Formats: sequence, C-alpha cells, structure tokens
Amino acid sequence: MRNHKQLIEGVTALRPEFKEKKMETRSKKQNSGPGKFGIRTKLIIGFIIPVLFILLLGLISYTKASQGLIANYEQATKKTIDMTANYIGFGLNSADAVALQYTVDKDISGYALGLYNSKPLEMSNLMTSVNNDMMAKAMSEQFIESIQIITRSDVKIFSSKNKNMDGFYDELLKEKEGEYLNNTEKKSYWIGEHSFTDSKLGTTKEDYSLSLLKNFEAKNACVIIDIKSKTIDSILKGLDLGKNSLVGLITADGREILLNSTDKNNQDFKFSSESYFKKSVKAKEASGSEYVTYKSEEYLYLYSKVGDTGVIISALIPKAYIMKQANDIKYSTVILVALACIAAIITGTYLSTGISNCIQSITKKLKQISEGDLTVTVTVKRKDEFAVLANNITDMLGNMRGLIQKVARVSRLVSDSARNVKETSKAIAGTSTNISSAINEIGHGISGQAEDSQSCLMQMDELSQKITVVNENIGEIQRVTNDTKQRITKGITTMEELTKQSEATNNITKYVVDNITALEAKSNSIKQIIKVINEIADQTSLLSLNASIEAARAGEAGRGFAVVADEIRKLADGSIQAANEIKRVVEEIITQTTDTVTTAKRAENIVARQDDIVNTTISSFRNMSIGVERLINNLEVIEQNIKNMEGAREGTLSAVESISAISEETLAASYSVDETVELQNNSVDALENASVVLNENAVELDAAINLFRI
Repeated sequence: MRNHKQLIEGVTALRPEFKEKKMETRSKKQNSGPGKFGIRTKLIIGFIIPVLFILLLGLISYTKASQGLIANYEQATKKTIDMTANYIGFGLNSADAVALQYTVDKDISGYALGLYNSKPLEMSNLMTSVNNDMMAKAMSEQFIESIQIITRSDVKIFSSKNKNMDGFYDELLKEKEGEYLNNTEKKSYWIGEHSFTDSKLGTTKEDYSLSLLKNFEAKNACVIIDIKSKTIDSILKGLDLGKNSLVGLITADGREILLNSTDKNNQDFKFSSESYFKKSVKAKEASGSEYVTYKSEEYLYLYSKVGDTGVIISALIPKAYIMKQANDIKYSTVILVALACIAAIITGTYLSTGISNCIQSITKKLKQISEGDLTVTVTVKRKDEFAVLANNITDMLGNMRGLIQKVARVSRLVSDSARNVKETSKAIAGTSTNISSAINEIGHGISGQAEDSQSCLMQMDELSQKITVVNENIGEIQRVTNDTKQRITKGITTMEELTKQSEATNNITKYVVDNITALEAKSNSIKQIIKVINEIADQTSLLSLNASIEAARAGEAGRGFAVVADEIRKLADGSIQAANEIKRVVEEIITQTTDTVTTAKRAENIVARQDDIVNTTISSFRNMSIGVERLINNLEVIEQNIKNMEGAREGTLSAVESISAISEETLAASYSVDETVELQNNSVDALENASVVLNENAVELDAAINLFRI
C-alpha cells in the first residue's frame, strides 16, 4: 500500500505545472552554502554529546554502585549476624530442653527431696544412671560442655564429670549467681559465669562461655548446664567481617566474649560500656544497625538478640572496609571514562574531516545531476561506504537512464494494468472477508483451549502442593518411627537387665530358704538337748530326795548332808524351769522359722512368675522392633514413590505450561493474521483508488520524461 502511494505521489510531482517551481527551488538549495554549521562541526558536536553522557554515566554508575554495594553489604552482614544469633539460640534452646527433661524427672525430683537416703542400693543405681545419661548428653550435644544438678547439703550432686560430693544448693542461693533462683517469675536464667560454683566444682570460667541455671519445681535443687567455649568461639570466628572488625557475644550479666580483640588497640574495648550497646539492650527490636564513631573512625554497629536469653551478638565493622570495593569502582570508572573521552574526541575529529571532504566532492557531482545531466560519473578516493555510495549513484544514473527509456514503453501499458488491478482488487477483497471469518473461528477455539490449559496448570500446581505435604508427612513419620525403634531397643535392654536382677533375687531367696530350713533343724536339735537336760534334772531331784531320806535316818549326823541334798534339789528345780523356758523359746523360733520358710517360698514363686512376665515383655518388644523395622522399610518405599510422583508431576506441569504457552502464541498469531487481513482489505481499497489515479497520470508521465538528457 505504501509503495502505491509513493508511486502516485511521484507521478503527480512530475506534472507540468510544478516543473519550473521545483527546478528553481532545487537550484537555490544547491547554490546555498553549508549554512551556519557544516557536517564537520555537527559530527564533532555529535561525538562530544556521547562523551558528556559517558561522563554522566560514570558518575551515576559510581554513585549507584557504591550505594548498592553498601546497602547489600549491610543487609548481607545483618542477615549473617541474625542467622548466627538464631543458630546460637537453637543451641541454647536445646540445652534448656535438656535441663527441663531433668527438672521434670520424677526419680530425680524424689532423689533431691531425700527419698532415696534410706535406699542406698536404689540411690546408687539412680546416681550411676543419671550421671551416665548426663555424660552421654555432654559428649553428644555440640553446645553442652557439662551438666550439674546441685542438691541440698544432705544429698550428693549429679554430675556429667562424675563429681562425688555433697550438694550446696542452700549456699548457692546466698551467692550473687544464685540470686536469680529466688525469682519466682522465671525458672531458668542464662549467666556469663558462676564463680562460687566453679570454686566448689574445681572449674574455671575459661571452660565455658555461658551457663544455664534452671530451678526444680520444689525449689530444692537446680540444673546448671555450661556451654562449650570452643563451640561459641568457632561460631564467632565463622563471622568473617573483614579486617579490623570486632565481633562479640555479651551475656545478660555483662560477660563478653570478643573476637579480634587481641589487637593492642582493642584489648580494653567492651561493648557493654558503649552507649549504642546500652541503647540496643533497651530496644524492642530483636536486631538492628547504625553507624557509630570509634577511635575517631566511622564504624557500622550491628546487633542481634538471641531469643529471650538476654544474650546479644554485636559487631563493629570499619566503614573504610565497606567502601573499599566502591572506591575501586570509582578509580576504574574515572580511568575508563577519561580514556573513552580521549578516544571519542580523536575518532570524531578524524572521521568528521574525512567525511566532510568526501561529501563536498560528491555534492559537486550531484549538482550537475540536479541540472538534468545524467551522463555524469561519480568517483571518490575511498574504500568505505562513500565509495559504495559513489558507485551506487553512478549505477543509479545508469538505471535512471534505462528506467526513463522503459517508462516510456511501459506508460502505455499502465492504463490497461490499472483496469486489471481494479478488477483483481475486488476479488481479493471477497477472499479476505472469508479468511477473516475463518480466523475469528480459529481464535475462539484457541482461546477456549488456552483457558482449559490454564485450568489444568492450576490443578497440577494444587497436586504439586499436596504431594509436597505428603512428602513432608512421610519424613515426619520416619523420624517418629526411628525414635520409637530406639526406645524399643532401650526397653529391651532394660527388661534384660530386670531379668538378671530377678534371677539374682531368686537365688538369694533360695539361699534364705535353705538357711532357715537348716535353722529349723538346729532348733529341733536344741529341743532334744533340753529333753535330756530335763531328764537329768528329774534324776537329780530323785537323788536329792533319796539323800534327804538317808539324812533323816542318820539324824544329827546327816544334817549337813540334808542341806546339800536340799540345794541339789533347788538346782534341779531351777534347771527344769530354765530348760522349760528354753524349750518355749525354741518352740517359738521353730514356729517363726516355719512361717518365714513359707513366706520365702511364696516370694520365690512370685519372682519366678515375674521372670516369666519379663521374658514375655522382652519377646513383645522384639516383635514390636521387627514391626517398626518393616514400617521403616515400607516408609522408605513410599518416600521413593512420592519422589517418583514428584518427578512425573514436574514433567507433566512443564508439558502443560508448554501447551498453554503455545496456545497463547497461536491465539496471538490468529489476532495478528486477522489484523493483517484487515490491512489487506484496506490496501485493496487503496489499490483500487490508486489504479484510477494512475490511469489519469499516465499521459502526464510521457511529457515529464522529455525533460531528461540521456
């Protein structure tokens, strides 16, 4: 359509009534000079303007880059310190959870109350079990250095380091570090050091970074958990904040653990004595930052609170270190911009001079051509685009000569062609209308397909979310199952130990029964001996009686013998009474022994039944362990299937997205085709009108051709 309009305008321009005016205007323009600004001046100005923009770009780039670098560094460093605080908070929370586990333990609470003082065997077993458990936790937990349960003075303490000593809880309450335990609002506190406890346990504050004090519910004992210095130092050393920076952990009671404080200039530095630190302690925000002045230099101060423990992670970073990269960008930008300016000025001057000379040469030739002389040849002493331009102008002149000759022949055919174009345009218009209707129907179909693809995409996204939830639930079940398996294994070990204890009890019971049975036999032997003593006493009484009779017969001479016989009788009677008393006691011993044997045998039967129950329990635990192992295996298979489903889901989701995208592109293409058909209809109408104009101007074209000299 545009070519048709240009042709009509070109033909109209050659009408005889405008020929003289246009030739005069061209002559005036060719004779006029280059004006106020020549091409050389314009080219130089054109090169200087980008140079100015390069200068502006360098300034803006440095400003934006420096601001972006500083903001990104501040944000990244703040996130790093927040993550470090969160990580330390996680470790401290895990230690608090361990302390809570001990304070709610019924056996330990009973021990602290002195309920085991009359049970030495049970107390010894409990102490061994708790000390071993605390030792295992101290070795397995990354943050825990040691665990102590401080009791009253009449009860020995628990210790992960196997300290065998009496408690000193009442003394601790009187010390500064124990003042927190008197507070009824909170049950646990974090402190930096406990000098009194260290003096009792033989430890030093260098062994730990901070400690947790947690009271028992009865307020008769407390748990003290020390946090490893190596762990805290390692975490702080992981914060590489640059040269001359300071990083510290400050506890609620003012103890500070500083990194990079070995420098002589920083040995006396303390965060707690600075006003900005005191301000951050009172702040409600969990973290923050600001620029402060330290030793006449500007530093970036950042802090992050570790939960509600009262511990704060603080850092000081020199602003000079933060600006180092920005300064590097500034120097690089200045050098590159200066080089670019020099190169642009030299290049602009060189190019503008060459172009100006070449254009002047071509302008002289074009002046001759403008006067109607098409026999001119344009040449330049260059091998660039200007040489191509000169050759193209020469070729154009040759083509123009041939074109004018052909136009003379073709002008007669233009009128006939114009009539054919008019008829053809009508046919094209009808076809375009049909194409437009078909395109509209295709567009409606593709639009519906795009909506269906979008709906499918949303459903696949919802399915993806459900698969993710199922995968997370499977992981949680696996963790619970593994924990159950460990508890079952521990239960089996405990039941086996109980079996051993039951066997030992059974053996002791049998030993007691045997000893009591032997005692019963000995008692029967004593009974026989007493019988013999009674018989001897009876014989002695008879002999005393006979002696008395004989003494009576003897008269006065047998009186002394009678006294002896009477004493013998009294001794015999006393022996009989003592023997009867011993007999009574022995009979009571035999009765008590018989009852004890019966009770011991009953206890032996109970122990035997207990042993059977323990064996049955162990078997049940083992069956549960096998079942849990099968459950774990099945969960692993389910987890793998879920992962396979996730992979298939991703592939399907990608395919649906591709279909949706293709549908949208096809719909857009249909709209484009419809617009193209509409433009074609407009072009056909314009073509029909142009054919009429072309037919009218064909005659005028013949007259215009005669103006040229070929």
